[in-house]
This record gives sequence, C-alpha cells and structure tokens, in this order.
Amino acid sequence: MKTLKFIIPFVALFCLTSSQQILGQEVSKEEKKEIANQEEEIRVNEEMLLSGMEGLERVKKRFEKAESEKKFTTQEIERKRRVLYNIEGRLSKLDKEIKKQKKKLNKYKEKLGTVKEKAPVEVTNAGILSDGEKILAARQAKLKEARARLEKERKEREVKYLKEQEQLLKEAESLNQLDTEIKLEKEKIDQQKEDIRKQKIKANQDKIYEYEDDIIVDEEILISGKESLERAKKKLEEVEVNTNSTQKEIDRKKSIINKIQLKLSKLEVGIKEKKAAVLKLKNPV
Repeated sequence: MKTLKFIIPFVALFCLTSSQQILGQEVSKEEKKEIANQEEEIRVNEEMLLSGMEGLERVKKRFEKAESEKKFTTQEIERKRRVLYNIEGRLSKLDKEIKKQKKKLNKYKEKLGTVKEKAPVEVTNAGILSDGEKILAARQAKLKEARARLEKERKEREVKYLKEQEQLLKEAESLNQLDTEIKLEKEKIDQQKEDIRKQKIKANQDKIYEYEDDIIVDEEILISGKESLERAKKKLEEVEVNTNSTQKEIDRKKSIINKIQLKLSKLEVGIKEKKAAVLKLKNPV
C-alpha cells in the first residue's frame, strides 16, 4: 500500500500566503479575474480535502468496528480495506493537485510581475487577532492535528502490515511444505497404482495375446470377405443383364450377397468387441 506520507498539507497556509501577496502595480480586469478564479479553485479543493479527511475518519472507524466484530468474511473485510485505501489514495491525489495549482498561480503572478511580498502575519497571543485571522489559525491548528493523527495511523498501519506480511510468509512456507509432502505422497500412490496395473496386465498377457491374434485373423477374413462381396455383386450384375438367366439364378445370387453381408457385419461387431476387451485388459481398474 502506498502510504500517505504527506497526505495533509497545511492548507490554511495558502490562505495566509495569499493574504501576504498584494498587487504592487495595476493589472487588467481580466488578469485580476484569472487570479481570483485560480485562488477560488484552490480554496474549493482545500475545502474538499478537509471534508475528505473527515470522511476518511468515518470510514476508518467503520472499518475498525467491522474488524473487531468478526461477523464479516475475510473477503468482505478486504473489500472494506480497499475502500479505505482508495479514499486515502484520492486524498493524496487531491493534495498533489492543490500543490500544482498553487505553483501554477505563483508562476502566473510572477509572469505578471505584480506580486510584492508582505511580511507574514504573526499569530500570537501578544496581539489582538481579527476574526479572519482567528478562523485561519483555527483551521491551521485543525489541519496540523489531523496531519499528526494520520501520520500516526500510517505508521501503525505500516507496522501492522509488516507483521501481517511476516505471518503470511510463514503460512506460505508451511503451505509449500505441505504441498511438497502431498505431492510426494501422491507420487508414491500413483507409483503403487502403476505397479499394480502392470502386474494385472502381466497376468492378463496371455489373454491379450489371444484376443490380438484373433483380431488379426478376423481383420484378414474381413478384407477377404469384402473382396468376395464385390465379386458376388459383379456376378449378380452379369446374371441380371444376361437374358438367358432365370429368376431363380438371380434370387440365388442375391441370397449369397445378403449372407456374405450378414457375416461381414457379424465379423466387424466381433472385432470391435475383442478390441474393447483388449483395451480393458490393458487398462485394469
């Protein structure tokens, strides 16, 4: 997690600094308007930053409460943690944006050549403060307190994070060790199964050879049978075109073809069954 090392600047210092810069020469109406617009934009962001700090405190309290109640799942806690970190990230981004805006404003004033520095107002109990100075001093004190509090929380969270990482590392090492043991045990079991399978195959080897030999014979017969079927079909065609052939001769040729086809079909089924039997004997359960 990216820590918010400088999450809260002394926002009120901008207001004090702005009050310490006066226009030494006359500037145009448009230039004055531009300066006023930039200052207003910065103040808006500063107010958003202050509100964001308060919102962060609320979210943090809800998160700590959820963590302590232990009624949420790990996934839900992690989701709330991400929300908290996201808010911190956005506040950090806003803080950087404010700094850029101030830098841009100062460059603009320097470009105009109209800025004269005035000695900063000392906020002490020795003099009488105006209402505006009292407000600024209160805001400055509030921001200083918030910054100190957030810095303390950041350090505490960092320590907690390091402890969690250390614990997770130990758990990971333990899981890795367990994983290694499980793999070794699995390999041992798999080897035992393979040894048993080989023993069964060895015991069935004679039967496997018998089936395989039968399959070779049957396949050769099947090839020859198909050749015989083709010859029988040609003979039928010759008889059918011969005008001297009788219907009885034709029917006899057809009957021979049908019987050959039936035997070939049975032979194919037998070959498939024997191959399945061989496969089963070679892969015993």
